[in-house]
Amino acid sequence: MVAKKPAAPSRRARPRAIVLAEHGEAPVKLNAREKTLLDEALRRGEDLREQVEANVTSYGRWLLGSVFADDASAALNDKSNNAVWRELVRRAGGPTLRIGRRMLYVALQLAAHDKRIADTTWRDLDAGRKELLLPLGDDGRLREAAQHVAEFNLTQASTRQYVSGLLESTGRARAVRLTVPRIVGQVQKLRASLGSAAALRKVEQLRETAEPREREKAAAEVDELREVLGKIAKSLRAKG
Repeated sequence: MVAKKPAAPSRRARPRAIVLAEHGEAPVKLNAREKTLLDEALRRGEDLREQVEANVTSYGRWLLGSVFADDASAALNDKSNNAVWRELVRRAGGPTLRIGRRMLYVALQLAAHDKRIADTTWRDLDAGRKELLLPLGDDGRLREAAQHVAEFNLTQASTRQYVSGLLESTGRARAVRLTVPRIVGQVQKLRASLGSAAALRKVEQLRETAEPREREKAAAEVDELREVLGKIAKSLRAKG
């Protein structure tokens, strides 16, 4: 008797509230009690943001002053050989330093740029949107981008799109961080979510219920994806 192959774990569906928010859902109608509760949640959320950003800012300033002797250029040097910094990065995310390497880098970079950029708008911008501007790198571009973000009061999502547009316009699109394990993981997730029996049955139902134009668009996207996957497979199998 042939043992059945264990089913691949299904990918967890994204929370409905996040999906709706990302698609520009209209404000939800609330009654008086719900509005009062929302106001309290907003106030507490703002308190949390201020506490987190204050702690990140404080730690970054300490790192800059104590580990890098207040040298912003040295702190921003990707090839830094600072022994203490290298050991901090090595330990990040482990039992002796339970914060991730990304947070560690962001705290230091924000502190270094705060020191170098003598501009009120940059300094007054919240740390969350400052972090999204960091890929721009250059102090001048960071300052100009901060002014744009503040002037139009861009959300974090809009700020991310704005930065992506700036990078693409100058030929500095975000670096693609791709490894073989990451390729395998992404393809496995896609196969698990779309290749399951339940998903294929749902597609059969959509064939009868979805608009023809929508079905054709989806089919075209799948065809393009198949072509891309074919190119990836060919590249991976090619002999070096």
